[in-house]
This record gives sequence, structure tokens and C-alpha cells, in this order.
Amino acid sequence: MIDGCVSWALIGLQVSGVLTVCVCVCVCVCVFTLRGPLASQTGDFLFNLESVVYKEPQNVAKGCKKSKKHKKGFRKLKRHEHKAEKPQEEKKDSFAEKLATQVIKNLQVKISSIHLRYEDDLSDPKRPLSMGVTLSELSLQTADENWKTCILNEAAKIIYKLGRLECLCAYWNVGSPVLYRGDWQDVLDQLKAGISSSQQELQRYQYIFKPIFASAKMCINPNAELELKSPKANLHLEVQNIAIEMTKPQYLSMIELLESVDCMVKNGPYRKFRPDVPVHRHARLWWQYGVSSILEVHIRRFNRMWSWSNIRQHRDNLKAYKTAYKTKLLTPSKLSPDTERLLQDLEKVLDVFNITLVRQQAQMEVIRSGQRPVGRKAAGGKQAGGGGGGFFSSFFGRRAKKEEQEQEESKEPESLDELMTSGEKEKLYTAIGYSGSSHNLALPKQYVAYIVTFKLFRTSITVREEPNVPEILKVQMIDLSTRISQRPGAQAFRVEVALEHWYVTGLEQQGAVPSLIASLGDSASSLLSVQFEVNPEDGGADQLLHVQSQPVEIIYDALTVNSMVEFFKTDRGVDLEVLTSATLSKLEEIKEKTATGLSHIIETRKVLQLSVDLKPSYLLLPQSGFYHDHAHLIILDFGSLQLSSVEPSGQQPASSSFSSLEEIMDRAYERYTLQLRSVQLLYSKSGEAWKAARQQGSTLQHILQPMDFSVQLAKCMVEKDARMPRFKVSGELPLLHVKISDQKIQGVLELLDSIPLPRPSSAPSTPTGKALPLAEARPRALSLPPALLSAADTDSDEDASEKSLDEEHQRSAGEELTELHFKFEVKAVLLELTRQADQEKTVLAFSVSQLGAEGRMRSFDLSVTAYLRRIALDYCEAADARKQPLHLISSSDQQGSDLLKVEYIRADPSGPSFQTMFDSTEQTLKVEFSSLDFLLHTKALLNTINYLNSAVPQRLMASRDGEAKKQVEKAGQGKTDSRGSRDGSVFSFKLFAMLGCFHVEVCDDRRSIADIRVQGIDASVAVQAKETEVFARLRDIVVTDVDPKTIHKKAVSIVGEEVFSFKLSLFPAATEGRGYSDMSKVDGKVTMRLGCIQIVYLHKFLMSLLMFVDNFQTAKEALSAATAQAAEKAASSVRDLAQKSFRLSMDIKLKAPLIIIPSPPSPTMPLWWTWVSSRWGTASPCSRLKVFLSLPWWRRWT
Repeated sequence: MIDGCVSWALIGLQVSGVLTVCVCVCVCVCVFTLRGPLASQTGDFLFNLESVVYKEPQNVAKGCKKSKKHKKGFRKLKRHEHKAEKPQEEKKDSFAEKLATQVIKNLQVKISSIHLRYEDDLSDPKRPLSMGVTLSELSLQTADENWKTCILNEAAKIIYKLGRLECLCAYWNVGSPVLYRGDWQDVLDQLKAGISSSQQELQRYQYIFKPIFASAKMCINPNAELELKSPKANLHLEVQNIAIEMTKPQYLSMIELLESVDCMVKNGPYRKFRPDVPVHRHARLWWQYGVSSILEVHIRRFNRMWSWSNIRQHRDNLKAYKTAYKTKLLTPSKLSPDTERLLQDLEKVLDVFNITLVRQQAQMEVIRSGQRPVGRKAAGGKQAGGGGGGFFSSFFGRRAKKEEQEQEESKEPESLDELMTSGEKEKLYTAIGYSGSSHNLALPKQYVAYIVTFKLFRTSITVREEPNVPEILKVQMIDLSTRISQRPGAQAFRVEVALEHWYVTGLEQQGAVPSLIASLGDSASSLLSVQFEVNPEDGGADQLLHVQSQPVEIIYDALTVNSMVEFFKTDRGVDLEVLTSATLSKLEEIKEKTATGLSHIIETRKVLQLSVDLKPSYLLLPQSGFYHDHAHLIILDFGSLQLSSVEPSGQQPASSSFSSLEEIMDRAYERYTLQLRSVQLLYSKSGEAWKAARQQGSTLQHILQPMDFSVQLAKCMVEKDARMPRFKVSGELPLLHVKISDQKIQGVLELLDSIPLPRPSSAPSTPTGKALPLAEARPRALSLPPALLSAADTDSDEDASEKSLDEEHQRSAGEELTELHFKFEVKAVLLELTRQADQEKTVLAFSVSQLGAEGRMRSFDLSVTAYLRRIALDYCEAADARKQPLHLISSSDQQGSDLLKVEYIRADPSGPSFQTMFDSTEQTLKVEFSSLDFLLHTKALLNTINYLNSAVPQRLMASRDGEAKKQVEKAGQGKTDSRGSRDGSVFSFKLFAMLGCFHVEVCDDRRSIADIRVQGIDASVAVQAKETEVFARLRDIVVTDVDPKTIHKKAVSIVGEEVFSFKLSLFPAATEGRGYSDMSKVDGKVTMRLGCIQIVYLHKFLMSLLMFVDNFQTAKEALSAATAQAAEKAASSVRDLAQKSFRLSMDIKLKAPLIIIPSPPSPTMPLWWTWVSSRWGTASPCSRLKVFLSLPWWRRWT
């Protein structure tokens, strides 16, 4: 038996006299070596085995120097074993596996009293920070079948291992005393005393990870593959509790530490110039520090780096290093001292990137020349001695295939006979139970060889404001279990995860702790179960993924949510520029790796059997933000979600003559279907049975009727084909039905208004604009051609040209690829506004038919087309002549025509077709409106206005108006000039709008009054960096008197081609700077043309319109208030522009209107003419008409 013990060691690392890392470790390792007839005869070889396992220290006694030779021989022996097991059709235990089994059988490890501590009194000297990790004990011992520790004898066939973890915890102390300033022995004693144990938990430590206790039981059966009755290895892990806790001071100190680290990273390039004296009385040195930092880092370094002499010197260094390194690769013996010295000197000058690049170039040139490099024998002892050639490399990972091939080519094969005699080899085989003549064993596909079971009884995450106070939020997960099994015969493995319960509680209030999330499923099934399997037994697919969940209840608690928002607020802005950029770059790297993995899965065409079934969960929104039994509730039911893969049907060979190209391309997709069922929204008053109403189809409590939604997903298995989109998404919603009464509207608005919201943050904004960002502060490279930059880095121009050609080919192939094709359609939308008395009666019904959108996202552009077929607004409390509801808004019922069509295109300026296909326009919006009919019915409009005024509380409207006014004022104060320096020929936005016809019918309960038609409205907007152009045109407007007795039907009409045309051009930067003194330059230009409008004065018709308008006195008052508010905003805008006058050029041409006063059809004069003549008989007819029209309408007949 060999015992190894590492005694207490104390390590202190001090940075700038402030930051200290203290490590206190106590490790005890006991290893029992092999016992048997080979123990006395192969002592040297087993000593070599022990040295490989233990990683023996460098200060070995002189008598043990032969171990290096044995290590080398052992690695060769292992490589020989790898070569022997290359045929993998049949499975048997290799020599290395047998040897490792014997080692594991008698291996016992015990690690105790670990304390790692980090101290920081630089970030905040008033509140020093200390954080660390402590471990009481970690042990791995051999046991018997009853799990009692023992030492196994040679006859034991099954190996039992017992592991134990005690008191693993992490702390984060704020305002704690620092230890590094004291005596080393005192520091050591305090570190020992700071290790928590199972008997006591230290109260002076603020733990973020509470002490963790775990146990493990492992059963290994080396002969299980022969018996096929039990797994070869079975590991069972149990963790009692994992508790994570965080307080507000800990969170703030973490932010401060991150800011401190960020500042240190930013200050890294300038630290060598920093003087080690205080600022007071040393201003000259600190000014010199600032000047030297800018000059040396940003100016002189930049100039020196891009000077031709420096470039030439750098190229000479690269060539010299490549030549010396090639000599090193081709020299079998030791290098000359001059070459070694040259390599060392050049490695001090060059950076890691250039050294690695030149080494790879040298290796490739040596291989291309037909010579064989000596490899790691002469390349360096680092690779030959240590990394990756150890004993357990076959268990924890293998070297890359390319590296193994190079190693096999560079080293001569050696057999096992060269290391041992036949007698020694036979005794070694006997000791470890290995037989070279043992028969090979092919494992059945159903046999499970390895099982790992993990059980976590309880997990909790707690957030507190201060230690020892009630928690703000507590998340608990009960009984989390995981089972991993592997079937080597089928190259399959299976992962099963199950979570029994999940609870989230909030801040205690009114003597009760509110429940935010609770499980609702029965005890017979788990809350969440996940099953993933590769190569399942049924063979129906290559991969299998099943996810099932039981419903959960989510309750909104306002005090808890507001407290969590306050918890994560800081008193000042946080700017973690360097850490944020590093995190984003890491995320991009992970994204690229994930994309590469997905591409590999698509290329290998694995068939995935997917099944996700999530039972319906719901959200409760209580009145005042606190749930109790008598609270009014808004219930949002998320519905059940089912996601499953679609099995391809009707498989035919692609070469079939009956299959068209479209059918073959359609079968090249993997399809999935997503079903969302019974999504609903309810409003329940106190005492109403909302749980029973939620299970029913439609009740008086429903606002959103149960809704079903389906989505079809398709993923293409062909990577690069311009005809086939990579992803297809199509969705369909049959009916979106919302039914709400006036009382529900009042209740919902009052409930939402009663919930307290988080207070707005008063912290200053992130100081991103105060200092120059680090990315901009760093010296930038000159805009040299890519060929010159590549030549400056490498001499292999042939490789660079081949790589650039490949990249250009890939880019040209990816230009026309379609990444996503989506299509969504809502068949019908129905909104019913009802009046609730004894029962609900529909007042207004708004319906939309066939609302959809379709689009494509390609590499350099995005196009979306949305359409709307038909809309209607019906007033149900009154009927027309056909006993049908009044159609206040209606559209054409013509088949195949769209009422509204909107097309949006966004193009990337770097795309190849930006100028040709998209006319140098980044965003284009086209709107086409066919025709729409409006019915202005007096009673229907009055009742609708009264209904809406009664449904919406007035105090809510007043509060919303006040908040809107404050937001407008705040937005006006925060206006900034966001003009960019874009290319003048590029359009950032274009809008084209075309309106076919508006038809408005004015009527009351007795008769129709007027018919108004507006036709041919065109509008366009074009926005450039230096010019914005707005154009609008109205072609025709006709107002008709529908009275059958009238002779002149058209009261208002157009004489000519169009009513008016308007064009406005704005030049944002035309009069800035010196341009303000140039009077030929203007800020805007207006061109307007107004055609001739023919007006026929019909007194009765005019009086009918005025009487119709007078019925809406409330609307007139609201319009007057809105007009006054708009005038006030305009006045404020004029005051803002008073600092600099707006120079406008106007070109306006107006044609005088044509007013016709018809003569009476009979000799009898009209009443108004008689009335005027009786008062002003001597006046002319025109003067009499002017006087008559100048009077108010109610005085014209008095």
C-alpha cells in the first residue's frame, strides 16, 4: 500500500497591494495498488503506472529517473492496444479497460478541509468584499454489497464504490474584515475556522450557496457483458438540498465588482505609465501619465505599426522564424544553440497569433515537400511528456484523428513483446483478468450497459432585501430526478428527467405569504417529464424527444413584482462595456457553434420523433394586485400546447417518373405541427365560479371565447438551393371571437387601474456617451485591400487565393437563398360590444374576414404582404327596411378582391441587387385601399357615443389624458437631432398610398340626407438623407342631395381633372452653417394646386346637414378641445423654431370656386328672397344674398 498525503498549504497572491487571494487546502489521498503474483516481478512497471496516476512531482530522486522511459514505453503499449482494437464490429474488454478496472477496484480518495477565498478592499474601501468556496469533505471509498466500507479481495467480481460530499458551500460577504493584512499563521487559523461542517453553520458568513450534502453509490460489474443480466456500471447520486440565496447588498457588491474589473481591463493598456504617487503635489507626473498614455497607445504605436520600416522588419522576423522552425521540425537530434536562441528571441518579439500561424505554415510546407517531420520527439518535451498522453485519456477523451495520424506517422510502431518477455506478459494478463485469446462479444441492442441516476430532493432560490428578513421571492423545486442509460450494442443512450413539484412564493403581506406559481397536477404524474433518446428500440426514428407537463397556476402579486423591480435597481447607471462586449462575442461564438451543429444534423438527415404536450395553465390577475377569495379576477387561460413531428406519407423514390420536381422538393422537408387549443380570457367578480366557467365553452364571464390556433413548421434538408426556403411556417386561426359588455369594460379598466405599478427609475442613464468607447479608442487599421492584409500575415498566397475564391463562391451561392417563408391567416374576427341588463344584448358587432400576411426573408431583403378581404360594423339595436342591423361600415362583397393590401419591403444596402431591383431604397411601403362605405345614422351614432362614454369611467379618461400630456412634454424635451451622414442617392423610406373610393351616406330615422363620394386619393413619401418629399392628390369629390324632389342633385362637384395636388419638399441641412446666409437655399418648398369647386346652394339640403351636425354637441365640444390642444402644441413648436427661422418657398395656385344659386322653378319667389326683399328692397340681389348668409341660421327666419 502506498499512502500519499499533502499537508496544509497556504498560498497568497497580492495584486497592487490591495487584492488578495488566499487558498487553504488539505488533501489526503490513499491508493491501494495491485496485489498478486505480478506484484514482485513487475515492480518497475507498476511503479510507472502509479506515477502516471499520481502525476508525480518534478523533484524525483535520482534513482527514479528511469520512470520517464517506462512512461514512454507505457504510452507506446497503450497506442499498440488502440491499434489492436481498430476493428469495432465486435466488442470485448481491452487491456486498458482491464487494467483500469483493477485500479478502480482498490482506489480510495479522501479530500477534506478546502477553503478558497478572494478579498477585495479596492472597489469599495468602506465595505470590503470577501467571497469564497469551502468544502468539508469529499471521499470515495470501496464498499461491499451492503455498502459498508471495506477492502476487496481478488475474488470479488463486483466492485462497489461509495462517495460522499459534505458541506460544499459558497459565500459572498459584504463589509467583512480582510485577512490578508494579518499574520500568515492567523490567516491560516481563520481559514480553518471558516470551513462549515455538518455540525455547525457559521453565522458570520453570508452564503449564496448553502451547504450541500450529497452521496453516491456506484456498482461496477466487469463481467456483466458476458452475463447480460445487470449493467456494467450503475451510478446513483443523491443530493439533499441546493439552496441559493441573494440579498440586495450582495447584488450591489457584485455590480460594483464587475464595474471594478471592467475599469481594470480598460486601464490595462495604460497601467505601465501610471505613477505610483498620489495626485496631490504630483500634478506634473499625472499630466505626463495622461499624455504618455494617449501618445504611446493610440498615436505613436499606430504610426509605428503602419510604417514601412516596421512592416518590413515584421516580415523579416516571420521569415526567419519560419526557417528556424522548419529546421527544428526536420532535425532528428538536438538543435544547435544558435537556432534555439534565435527561436526564443523571435518568440519574445512576435505575438501568439503570428507564432501559431507561422508554425502551421512551416508544417504544411514540410509536408508538401515530401519530407517527414520528426514530430514531438524533437519538437519539444511538453507534448511528449504531458498533455493528452496520460493513462486515462481513453476514458476522458481522445485526441483528434488528425493528430493521432501525425503521431503514428512520426513514430515507429513498437509491439508489446519489445517491452516484456512472454512470461511477464502472461503474468500481467493473469493479474488483471485479460486474455488475448478470449472470444469477441457482440452485445445485443436491447442490453443496457451503463446507468446513471441523479436525485435532487429539494432546490430553492431565495431573494431577500437584507439577511434574516422575510424573503421577497422564493422558488422551490421538489424531487428532480434524472436517469441516463446507454446501450452500446445499438450506439444509443436515453435521458429521462422528471420534476414532481414547483412552487414560487412572494413577499409576506396581510399575515399571509402569497403563492405565485403552484402545481395543479395529480400525484400520479410528474409536473414536468422530459425523455430524449438516440436510436430508440422501436427503430421508428433516429432521435426521440417527448415532453409532458401538468398545469400550473400563476398568480400576479403586485407587491412582489414591484419589490423585485426595486431589488435590481441601482443608484447609478451601470456601464460594463468590456464585459458586455466579451459576453456578446461569446454568445456569437455559441451561436455559430449551434448553427454548425444544426447544419450537421440537417446534412445527416436524422429523423426526429418529437412530441410535446403541455397541459393548460392559467394566469390570475387579482384586483389591487393581491389575491384573496373575494377579489375580482381576470383569468387568462394559456390553453394546451401540442407540438409533434409529422411522419412522411406515401414515400416514393425520387427517380419515379410519376413524381414531378415540385413533389420531390416538397418531400425534402421535415414537418412539424403545433396546436394551441382553448385559449380564453375571462372576467370574474367576487363569488362567481370562475373555475367551472373556465371548463365550459362559453359563459357570461368570457371575454375571449375559446380559441384554437394551428401552425405548420417545415425544415428543409437541402442546405443551398435558391428554389427551396430553409424554413416554412404557416399558421391558421379559424375564429377570434371577443364578446364584452359595458359592465365588463368598466370592471376590467377599474381592475387594471387598481394594480400598483413599479415606480419609475430615477437613476441616471448609463454613461455611455461620457467617455470614448473602448472599441473606438483603440487604434484602427488602415483601409488596405484584403490582398495586402493577407500578404502581410502569410506567405502562402496560393492558400489565401483558394480561400478567398471559396468564400466568394459561398457568398454568391448564398445571395439568392430564402431563409424563411411564412404565411398566416385569420379566417374571421368578431368583436361584440353588448349591454348587460338582465341578459346581454349586442349593441355593436365588428367583423373582419380573411386577415392574413405572407412574406419571405432572404439573405439581403425581407418582403411582407398583408391583406384584408372584408370588414363590417353593424348596429344591432336598430334595423333597416329589410329588418337587418344597420351596416355602419361595410365593404364590397366581390370575390377575389381585397379591401386593403399592404406590401412592405426592406432591403440591405450591401446586397447585390440593392440598386437594380430595389431602386436604392432601404424600406418601401405600398398601401392599396379599394372602397369602403360608411353610414352616418343619427340614432345609431348617438347611442354608440353614449354607450362608449358610459362604459369607460371618466376618471380613468382624465388620468390617461394627464399622463399622455406629460409624455408629450417629456418627448418634446428629449428631442435630439438624429441626422446621419448617409449617401444622398439612397432612399431610407418610401411610401405609396392609393385609395379607390370612400362612400358616406348621411341619414336619420326618417329619411336620407346626403351622399358623399371621395375618389382617387394618391399619396407618396420619399425620405433621403438630404431631402424629404411628400406628395398628395385628390381627384374627385361629389356631394349629392338624395331628396327625390330636388332638381340639382350635385351640391358639390369638381370642374376639371382633380380637386387639389400638394407637394412638400424638406431639406434638413440646407441652411445650416454658411448655407444660412445664401438666400437661394431654403428649408422647405411647398407647391399646391387647387382646382375649381362647383357649389350649388340648396337651402333645404344645407339646413338638413346643419341639423344633423347639431345632434352631436358633445362631439363638437371634444373636437373644439382637441383643436385648442393642437393649437397650443403648434404655438409651442413655433416658440421652439423662434431661435432660427424656417425658410420656406411657396408656389400656390388656387382657382376661385364656382357658387351657383338656382332660380325658383315657378313664378313664386322663394321664401328667403321675399324675406330679404321686404327688408332691403333697394339692394342688389348679390348684396341681399350676402346679408342673408351673414346672419346666424336660427335668425334667418325670425
